[in-house]
Amino acid sequence: MRIGGIASGMDTEQLISDIMRAERVRLDRYNQDGQRIKWRQEAFHNINRDMANFILKSRKDLGLNKVASSGALVKSSSSSFDWVKKATSVNEGVVKATAKADAMSGTHTVKVKQLASVASLTSKDISGLMDADGNFLAGSYGPLTITTDAGSKTFTIGAAAGEIQTIDQLVSEINNATDSSGGTAVSLGIRAAYDKTLGKLMINTRTTGEQKNITMSNTLAGTFFDSLNAQGTDAILWFNESPDATQWSNASSIDPVTFDSSKAIKQSTNNFTLYGINLQLNNVQQQTDNAVSINVDTNVEGMVDKITAFVKDYNEMIGKVNSLTKEKIYRDYRPLSSEEKEAMKETDIELWEEKAKSGLLRNDESITRTLQNIRSGLYENVYTGGTATDRGTLIGVQNHLTHIGIATGSYQSGGKLEIDETKLREAISNNPEGVVDLLFATSDIAVPELSDNPTTAEIAARNLAVANKRANTGLFNRVYDDMINGMKDIVSRSGTGNDSDLYRDVQSTMLIDFVTSGGISKLDKDLLSLNERIINEERLLASREDRYWKQFTAMEKAMEKMNQQSGWLMAQLGQSG
Repeated sequence: MRIGGIASGMDTEQLISDIMRAERVRLDRYNQDGQRIKWRQEAFHNINRDMANFILKSRKDLGLNKVASSGALVKSSSSSFDWVKKATSVNEGVVKATAKADAMSGTHTVKVKQLASVASLTSKDISGLMDADGNFLAGSYGPLTITTDAGSKTFTIGAAAGEIQTIDQLVSEINNATDSSGGTAVSLGIRAAYDKTLGKLMINTRTTGEQKNITMSNTLAGTFFDSLNAQGTDAILWFNESPDATQWSNASSIDPVTFDSSKAIKQSTNNFTLYGINLQLNNVQQQTDNAVSINVDTNVEGMVDKITAFVKDYNEMIGKVNSLTKEKIYRDYRPLSSEEKEAMKETDIELWEEKAKSGLLRNDESITRTLQNIRSGLYENVYTGGTATDRGTLIGVQNHLTHIGIATGSYQSGGKLEIDETKLREAISNNPEGVVDLLFATSDIAVPELSDNPTTAEIAARNLAVANKRANTGLFNRVYDDMINGMKDIVSRSGTGNDSDLYRDVQSTMLIDFVTSGGISKLDKDLLSLNERIINEERLLASREDRYWKQFTAMEKAMEKMNQQSGWLMAQLGQSG
């Protein structure tokens, strides 16, 4: 316990506190510098998060990203776009149609003879083989073997441990049935359901097609089922052809997924794509019925809406990033210390920190370079047929952004895009495929990897391949590439924060270089270095404070001794008088 001022009457604790406040100026500056680094990291993370969300949202809206049944993101090409062309069926009761970007425009006809179906077996009324709770009775015990095109499995119904004892258990076992005879478990591809009211068990293959089949055998097969075999069917149709009576009657004998001399087509499902037109078969027709007409045409308004939405989101994101690089710096507003915050109101703290955070990314090199790359990429021509050593030829008459009515605004707009919708509609109407290629073309040019100690020639060859690949890449895809490269640069400077999974959704390999280089960003290194200085400074200050206390304590002891001597002298003088 430190107690001062007994002899001197001074407020020693306050004196030392005032002295140490002056001594702490450098430590406070270190802490302020550390806070600014953290704020810069946060600002960088926000920009990267905005770019990542823009990429993911716009790719999803355009149809370049789709979500698989597993929940994983799956990338697709522009040829799968369902907003470039539109297909209209005159009889959706027979066939519905949608069109992909590469669909053949014009009027097509479809005539449907047969729908694809699953292989299906329905049991007899087997309710008498079990009690009211669905437990199998003794007379229904035995094995039941189910064989499909995928494999075979035997289900044993009985009362012994490990045997199937209830109808619900049998249904569950069938739904999860696998064949492991080949060393690897393979699903039988069937599903079952029991209707208590009917007392019947139904078993279907999970997919359609004439290759799908179910065979029942073994002791309980005849007890449960009248029919022991079932086979699925393929869909049979004519596309842009009108079959005669002979072709109509012989269509079932053609091979699946082939075109025979009669242009008849077999498909194992009722939903498939021909010439870029997705067909959903819903009903069969008679030979005398008219074929269903399907009209495929350019979806001008749909394309305008998609491109306009992309540009709107792009402008919002670019505007936000631009504003951060132009924010004013308030040099008199440094991060507040804990003592300063204690003396201020919460609203005043918020207003102060708003000023203190302003300009953290002003004229930042990484962000400025990324924005410049994006803008220049949008204004470069698009080529096709390029190689690692040759960029190829111009992609067509629409090989520049201005050819489709899109341009950057004034300098003050910071590179935002403006759309002339009349010119855009005209370009789409004249050549929709050209517009899609201009914006979404992809390149298969291979970029060579550099060796550990690359030569000047190797570096030059790689740079040339990169440039040619970029020249063969559509303009909107260039935006994605430039943003991703900018995000990688920001990650190397500020780390990933809590957004690693988000970045991997954008590009699965995005963080490989960062992780392999140690996974510590430049700002994290700056923080570590600054923390070491803070620790050393705190040790030094603690030592100085201890020294001041020792000095004041020594002074107090000396004064106490002097007071004692003075008191003794006064006492002696008093006695002598």
